[in-house]
Amino acid sequence: MPDDIRWLIGALITVSTFVGGLVFATFNNIKTRINAVDERLSGKIEAGDDVLHDRLNRIRDEYVRRSDLDGHIHRLESSIKDLREEHRETSKETTRRLDAIIASLAKNNA
Repeated sequence: MPDDIRWLIGALITVSTFVGGLVFATFNNIKTRINAVDERLSGKIEAGDDVLHDRLNRIRDEYVRRSDLDGHIHRLESSIKDLREEHRETSKETTRRLDAIIASLAKNNA
């Protein structure tokens, strides 16, 4: 084999090895950057999830289910109904007394 062909084959192998190394290094660098972005994004998502979970836990701990309050609500409603009836009776009695006072004043002025 002539020396020129050997030299050309050697140069091609050297250039292809160099290009292969560059491609490998570039892909490895891209892979590293993608992993870094993925880790950052995962951290942000996890922080958001933690905030959401804290909020849900706080709501669960601080608020009461409506079914747990039904007994109290019914008791309050019946108390309000009783108070309303007492107020009606009191206002009827007050109206009756005022009518008596007005009638008495009308008799005295006549």
